[in-house]
Amino acid sequence: LSRPVYHVQQSGVVVVKIWVDQYGKVTKAVPGADGTTVTNSALWSAARKAALETGFNMSASAPPLQEGTITYIFNLK
Repeated sequence: LSRPVYHVQQSGVVVVKIWVDQYGKVTKAVPGADGTTVTNSALWSAARKAALETGFNMSASAPPLQEGTITYIFNLK
């Protein structure tokens, strides 16, 4: 599993609020939810992009939209 490399000298947590449709596609992602510990725009942008690329299982019986969060932890290397 390869992980992206970010050239930001800051570590912390970005919590992204997401909305997922019945097909398992993230339709909206908003970083900065409760639990976020950094305000760095590059990390927020990276977390939002990663959330929008995340897929979930499809379910015809699921509500049209479900809300949740994804937590991204950025560490310095």
